[in-house]
Amino acid sequence: MKIRIIIIVVCIVLMLFVISLIESFNHNYSDDPVESDLIVMLGGGDEARMQKAAELYQEGYADHVLITPVVESDLLSQSSELAMEYGIPEEALILEDEAVSTYTNATITIDIMEDRDMTSALIVTSDYHVKRSKYIYDKLNDGSFDFRYISSLSEQDRRWHEDDSAFYIWANEYIKLWVYRMSIYWFSE
Repeated sequence: MKIRIIIIVVCIVLMLFVISLIESFNHNYSDDPVESDLIVMLGGGDEARMQKAAELYQEGYADHVLITPVVESDLLSQSSELAMEYGIPEEALILEDEAVSTYTNATITIDIMEDRDMTSALIVTSDYHVKRSKYIYDKLNDGSFDFRYISSLSEQDRRWHEDDSAFYIWANEYIKLWVYRMSIYWFSE
């Protein structure tokens, strides 16, 4: 009897693991943009995130763009200088330099939006990063905010799974998403 129970439990665990793996490959989520109070460009990734944020700004989806975190360096794709090169005027930029993870991006974004009486935002990030961003922003949202998630393709205009480092991207996001699901946010910082 004990062996049957052990076999059943092992089969259930394996089935859940396989389902988790299958689900981990689906990163195709992206909302259609709507007029919002804010465009949030999550730092990291390549210049494609800034390009997408600038495109949305120029198309009139929001009057302000938050770069979280801003890093003033020619080497990184999240500087105010790069934003202005893409046509976002300095007066439209909201810069924050404290975030160290997607979790802190979300907490700081929500604080900034509360301080400015904003209720809606377009969250712009890479296509591979949308699932985790959506998970944490939605988890921290108490229902006060309307977040839409906009994915950007890489600079080469390719999906994440077409990249040479696709396995690394998948494994990194798979682990970090489970870390977030277990509420161990500090682990990803």
